[in-house]
Amino acid sequence: MNVRMCLWLGLGLAPMWAQAAPEIARLYAPKLPEGSAWVRVVNPSETVMQVQVDQGASFALAAQTAVASPFQVVDSRQPLHVTVNGREIKSLSAPQSAWVTLILDSDPARAPRLVIDPPLRGKDLRAELNVYNLANGCEKAEVKLANGAPVFNQLPFYGQAQRTINPVQATLIASCNENASLPLKLAPFKAGDRYSLFLIGSRQAPRLIGLVDQTAP
Repeated sequence: MNVRMCLWLGLGLAPMWAQAAPEIARLYAPKLPEGSAWVRVVNPSETVMQVQVDQGASFALAAQTAVASPFQVVDSRQPLHVTVNGREIKSLSAPQSAWVTLILDSDPARAPRLVIDPPLRGKDLRAELNVYNLANGCEKAEVKLANGAPVFNQLPFYGQAQRTINPVQATLIASCNENASLPLKLAPFKAGDRYSLFLIGSRQAPRLIGLVDQTAP
């Protein structure tokens, strides 16, 4: 029995096929025009930052409220225009056809960290789970199910990892060395969705937050 089936059956977790969710939460989107990319911005700090990508909508991002903006289509052949609190960040670009996550620094004057996310695996009966280790001083993070079953292991600071799972109702706990986060109950999501986990805070006090990825209209 493979790991995904154990995750579903071994824990007695029910599939989420019948649960409704807003369609904006779906990551399905039409094929990108030639020379385009998907870009979103993440603010893992507690300080609210007003963020805008190109001429798109402005979002107030913070760890306690909305940690990430929706993915937005941009022209990868042009410089990427991102403003944080009204100040444009220079020298940014997005590779063609890529899914790009820009992670803001606690100092908005510093350039964000650019992460190229794994490409979508396509529409099937599974969902995708991505995790980002953004907890200060956390050199090796782990994410487990509440019963102790491992989900992600040995994730370095600023590291990113991805796996596919069956859509399940599950509770996750992250840890840095002996320090564990509070449990995070995954929000309902459906087959084909992509869910992002962000480990924030510090090695001494890690926090795990997450959301179902969205694409802007």
